[in-house]
Amino acid sequence: MSYWVIYLLVLIIGMIIGAGTLISIHRFGHASKFSKVLENTVLALLAIFLTFMVLEFFFKVFFAQSDNRNFTLASKNWFERYWSLNSWGYRDIEWANADVQGKRRVLVMGDSFTAGHGIKSPEDRFSNILGKKLGDDYIVMNMGEMGFSTKEEIDKVKSFPYKPDILIHQYYINDIRNAAYSRNMKYVGPDLSPWAVFKPLVDHSYALNFIYWRSVLMGPSSWQGSNLDWLERAYNDPEVWWVHQQELLTVYQGAVSEQVKLLVVVFPDLSDVSATRHLSDRVVKFYEERGVPVLNVAELVEGVPREQLVVSNIDSHPNEWLHAQVANELYKMVVQLEAKEP
Repeated sequence: MSYWVIYLLVLIIGMIIGAGTLISIHRFGHASKFSKVLENTVLALLAIFLTFMVLEFFFKVFFAQSDNRNFTLASKNWFERYWSLNSWGYRDIEWANADVQGKRRVLVMGDSFTAGHGIKSPEDRFSNILGKKLGDDYIVMNMGEMGFSTKEEIDKVKSFPYKPDILIHQYYINDIRNAAYSRNMKYVGPDLSPWAVFKPLVDHSYALNFIYWRSVLMGPSSWQGSNLDWLERAYNDPEVWWVHQQELLTVYQGAVSEQVKLLVVVFPDLSDVSATRHLSDRVVKFYEERGVPVLNVAELVEGVPREQLVVSNIDSHPNEWLHAQVANELYKMVVQLEAKEP
């Protein structure tokens, strides 16, 4: 049964019950203090019911907001409105042979940061802004996908239809995930789902879903802390870090062997840059030791308040402002890289 059929049934049944109860009170009740109290109680409940139904309509039709993990129905609304994929499965245009012929090809590979999670218009992502700044002699292709780790990015770039002249590897600290899983270090976060008796309501009511998940995601039971603790353990595990270095080495050596110029942009966790910079700096150091130009975002945003960096208080992906700053820095790096002898 569709959402709107259920919504109308609930609205009609609620109105019938409320109106029927009021009619019964007037018809069979006596002009007593009790009947007046009962009538006022029913009127109050009916007002609450109608207010809830208006809120439900609002959150279903008008409210769309991304969040870190796509827990919410508001996030579902957001993706339905702002997210579309090309035939390769990426949030980018359909590149054709005519588009790429005679152009310098820049390929940005990464995760949800590259795809633009939380960014309504793809034109506001760093890849698109970079493309505009580079001009007509270049095309910038976006190969970002939510949840990608370094291993998955490597597999996908190998099968990408067009070989790039410049590869930009966007890195976020949870890209170590596949390496950790390969060493049986699984992340098991806190169970944030509602009690079983309330789950059907929270899962299907847009208003209740908003109330529940907003209180959870902004409350002390947030998953974010446990996730960062797990990442700390992963980076400090010698076996996991060794496996992950082999993944990063594959990116580097692949670019060298294919004679593709490599740039790297490394993000810390934007919800707490100072507490996670030591993790992202390890990847910065790895690439810099091999002579790869690296944009260290932790350095770029040092001292900038969190609110100026992220999409919202429940979505710590980079916002439009930070995408623009990253694009500006990458533009300088691309110009410098292109000025060097191949």
